[in-house]
Amino acid sequence: MIEARNVVKQYGALKALDNFSINIPEGKIGILGPNGAGKSTFVKIALGLLTATSGEITVLGETLTKNTVDIRKRIGYMPEHDCIPDEMTGVEFLIEMGMVSGMSLAGATERTHEILGHLRMGEEKYRLISEYSGGMRQKVKLAQGLIHGPELIFLDEPTSGLDPNARREMLETINGLTDVSNTKVLLSTHILQDVETVCDSVIIIKDGKLQMQEDVKAIIGEKSNFIQIRVGGESEDFINELKSKKITAEDNGRVLIVPYKDDSTYDQIIDAAIKSKCPLYEMERTSQSMDSVYQEIVE
Repeated sequence: MIEARNVVKQYGALKALDNFSINIPEGKIGILGPNGAGKSTFVKIALGLLTATSGEITVLGETLTKNTVDIRKRIGYMPEHDCIPDEMTGVEFLIEMGMVSGMSLAGATERTHEILGHLRMGEEKYRLISEYSGGMRQKVKLAQGLIHGPELIFLDEPTSGLDPNARREMLETINGLTDVSNTKVLLSTHILQDVETVCDSVIIIKDGKLQMQEDVKAIIGEKSNFIQIRVGGESEDFINELKSKKITAEDNGRVLIVPYKDDSTYDQIIDAAIKSKCPLYEMERTSQSMDSVYQEIVE
């Protein structure tokens, strides 16, 4: 879908992207990174809004520096910032955006009603955008990025500022894009749960470099098979008892983390607590969220 090869983006002495290389597959892909990580720079270069200092990016099989205009016809963009015109209705705005992309009036009108119907806009589409709620405004921004039937859409913070119901509806809509229109998705967000909910795989960037590219379900699955433990007394004695059972405990400063093998692991933990004379205050099998994985990587 997108391939970057040794991309550098320099702003004076600052390298926003530092020899950045990645091959992004088709599907719904999340891109994460702390402020200043290079995430937004990469997205803007892939959109053709910025030019890399060096290196090469191909989008949908086309070299960006050589075919920028052609590529833009095949991609859509939902910006984070609220930049839609208040003085137009949703229908009027979408028809105009369709015509700007080269569609006929009839084609743009048909496509507008198709998209707004899919987004469940109802009669609201005939109201002025100035009267829209935050969720409705986000829908219109998404719709304008889809009006020309792109093969790939970039979504920049699509759930920002939405209440829980509007956020859930937006995520359901994004989830359906690949099914309804076969549109591939690159989702840039700071809301880690959105990536966990929507995306097939995730990319994490820090200091202009790729830190992780992994399947979301694989990450959560790998991190879910552990038991969280709190004990009293001399925890070192407890840890040594676990070692004698070939169980390694990781101390994160608050609790001990023990890999879960099967239900016999509980019996071994209890036995270690008894032999070490350490009261067992907590023993819970739990799963880490995307937030936990993210913090491990970027901190």
